[in-house]
This record gives sequence, C-alpha cells and structure tokens, in this order.
Amino acid sequence: MDIRSLRSFIMVAQCLSFTEAAKRIYIGQSALSKQIAELEEELGVELFIRHHRSLELTAAGKTLQREGNSLIEKVGEVIEKTRQAQRGIRGNLKVGCFGIENAFLPQALKRFRALYPQISIDIRVLTLKMIEEALEQEELDLGFCVMLGNDLKSSRFMQRLTHRSPLCFLLPNDHPYAAEPSIDISLLAQDPFILLYETESRQGFDWFIDFCGKRGFTPDIPNKTTRMESVYWLVEAGLGISFMAKDPALIRTVPSSISIVDMQGEDAYNNIMATWKKDHRNPAISLFLKVLDNVEIGMQNEYKKRV
Repeated sequence: MDIRSLRSFIMVAQCLSFTEAAKRIYIGQSALSKQIAELEEELGVELFIRHHRSLELTAAGKTLQREGNSLIEKVGEVIEKTRQAQRGIRGNLKVGCFGIENAFLPQALKRFRALYPQISIDIRVLTLKMIEEALEQEELDLGFCVMLGNDLKSSRFMQRLTHRSPLCFLLPNDHPYAAEPSIDISLLAQDPFILLYETESRQGFDWFIDFCGKRGFTPDIPNKTTRMESVYWLVEAGLGISFMAKDPALIRTVPSSISIVDMQGEDAYNNIMATWKKDHRNPAISLFLKVLDNVEIGMQNEYKKRV
C-alpha cells in the first residue's frame, strides 16, 4: 500500500463519492476507482459498500480511515523535518500566557516541538497587562490575550482568533442559583461581582458593563484582581461571584466548592486571541500560528464527531 493510494482512499472516505473525490485530487474518476479496487484487492477487504448513488464505509474502511489519517499526518511530519534539516531551522520562541490556555496549548506545544525540534520555547505565565507590555517591548514574540463577546475589534497588535468557548458563572455552592443549568445575568443583578481590573482587559471590562446594561442594571464590582486563581479564592470566600470560559480542561481547575452555571446570551463568549507585534520578525511566529490553526481545526472535528 503506497501513500498515493492511501491519500486517494481518505479523500473518497471523506467525500463518500468517487466523482467528488476525483475532482478534489485532480484525477479521472475511472483511475480513482481503479486505485481503490487495487487497494481493496491488496488488503483483502472491502472498504466501501457501493449503493446505487452513494457509498458507505465498511468496518474495515472506517478503521483504515482512522489509522490512515494518523499515518498521513506522521508522514507529513517526517517530510517537514527533512526539509528543516536542509533549511537549518532553529531559534527561540517566547510565548506569554494568562493561564487559561489549557484547552489547546499543551497539544500545540507538543506538535510544534515534534515539527521544529531545533526551536526552543520559552513559556511565561503573566497577567494580561504584562503580556501586552512585553509584546510592545519585544520581550515576547507572541502572547495570548482575551476578548469577550462577538465584536472582536482590532487592536494595535496583529491578532488571530485561536480558541472560542461559551462563558459560565462561578457561584458558591450555597448560592440560590447554584443548581441551575443556565441563567440570565439579570437574575444576579443584586450580587457583587469579582472581575479583572479594567487596566488588565479594557475590552473585557467594557463588554461586561455593556452586557449588564442591556439587561437593565449596573453591576456592583467591589472586588477586582489580576489573576483567575485569585478569582477562585474570592468566590470561595463568599466575597462575590464571577465568570469564566467554559472549557473542560479549564473547568477541572475550579475548586469543588464553586458551582459552574452556564451564562445565557448570544454574546456570552470568551475568545482567546494569538497576539503579536506587526513588525516583529521572528520567523517562528508564523510557524507556531500554523500549528495553532491545525490544532484548533482538529479540536473542532473531534467535537463534531461527539455531537
């Protein structure tokens, strides 16, 4: 079984149509059908159930699709490493994190290390304000910043949406709404809120004030902080309520004494933005952005499979 035949099979498996698959890989339909027939003969299995106007993967076909995708990805890594050896890619990438990148960053770092082993990675966990300042001074090559809502306005930096997730409330377990699956923020109008300082995330702070205003109240914010860890402590201490991104990897960090309740609203989303200075010339930035894109696409595909 050669790589060309495997690639052809995977395309047919994705399209479930010889006609569409042939168009996408620019070969004739008869040639593609012959490739698949020869592959089935070589493996001694039937990969597709051929209906009158459609195709269906057999159990063997589903296995080959799953394992074949992993193999194609591995071949791609081998090819990229071989090219790197020729180009001599090396260097250093300094990345600033806020500490809520659990959903995608470990996987991205693992893949980046596999593809570019000669580029060292320096991870620094900082406040959002410190990340912006370090990017400006070029003490960081790339950082992750947070924007809330759907209106992602441009900043003085280059930015790309890396990960998006719904928001949820953080309530003490004895709160009247702690057992609800989801609530509108208007029900919490009398509660004190705990937020990041407006100097940490001006966009996020303004979004929250506007979000509450649209529901008829101005929030009481007696306590502010710079880090999510201290938000947890303040909520646990009963000094107020707060909110965060609802990501499984992040939810696991929430203490058991705090209840997670979904936030209602079409605008209730957390956006993690990859951020870098426009004229910063480190070539590793574009390489890491490409890895981030691929990881996010993979996560979206996995989510679609589960639902």
